[in-house]
Amino acid sequence: MEGEIRNRVAENESLVVFDLEDYFPPVGVKTLDLAPLAANGIIRESEARDFISRLNPDEYADAVVAVQLDADTIIPQWIWPMAAAQLAEDALYIGAGSEADVLSQYYAQRLSRLDWSAFAHKKVLLKGCGQYPVPPSAYVQAAMHLRLSAQKLMYGEACSNVPIYRG
Repeated sequence: MEGEIRNRVAENESLVVFDLEDYFPPVGVKTLDLAPLAANGIIRESEARDFISRLNPDEYADAVVAVQLDADTIIPQWIWPMAAAQLAEDALYIGAGSEADVLSQYYAQRLSRLDWSAFAHKKVLLKGCGQYPVPPSAYVQAAMHLRLSAQKLMYGEACSNVPIYRG
C-alpha cells in the first residue's frame, strides 16, 4: 500500500527491546511495618509470634514485601526470618528495609536469574520512561548483563535513544 505507515522498529528482527517494567511485581511493593510490636522500643517473642501469625498472606500475594522496623527499636535477629516465613508462599519477594531498597534487592535477584544469552549478537534497546518506579539500580544491573552479551546497547525509546555500548 502506498502511503502506509510502517513500524520499522517492530520489523527489525535484530533489535530487541528490554523493558524492566516487564519484571515489575504484579501488585507492586507492600510494606509490613513491625512497629506495632515495639512497645517501649523492645520486641517480645510471644507478641511477635501472635502478630505475625495473624498476618493474612493473601494480602501480600504476588507483591514485593518490604519488612520495616524503626531503627530506634531493639531488633532481635529472629524477627526477620519469622516474618519472611509467614509470607514466603504468597509473596513474590521479601526483604528488609525501605520499599525502594527492597525493590532494588528484588530486581537484582530477578535479573541475576535471567538467561542473558538470548541477547547475544543483538541490538538491544533498554527501554526507559515508564509508568512504574523501576529503581536506577535495576538499569545498572540490566546494562551490566546486556553489555556482556549484546552487540549494541541503547537506552531510551526507539524514536529517541542514547547509544550506551557498541561491540
